[in-house]
Amino acid sequence: MSNLLAAISARQAEVSDVQTEVNATLNGSPARFTAIELSVSAEYKDRELFEKVVEIAERGCIMINTLRGKFDLQVRIGVRV
Repeated sequence: MSNLLAAISARQAEVSDVQTEVNATLNGSPARFTAIELSVSAEYKDRELFEKVVEIAERGCIMINTLRGKFDLQVRIGVRV
């Protein structure tokens, strides 16, 4: 989230009310995460710009870079309900 907020701020993007929902799948004994999905949503005017800042944040995220390749890890743009 800090990387995403920094990317939004650096581009002075009109993005507000940013939220991230985390869904994970557990399996095995002892239980372990086998998949994680991060769903990022916000209020924005320019979807393309929002997608770009999410991608920038994903590439710079230490947690994602550490976990990538160890199990299924997805970051997607969420839909507000």
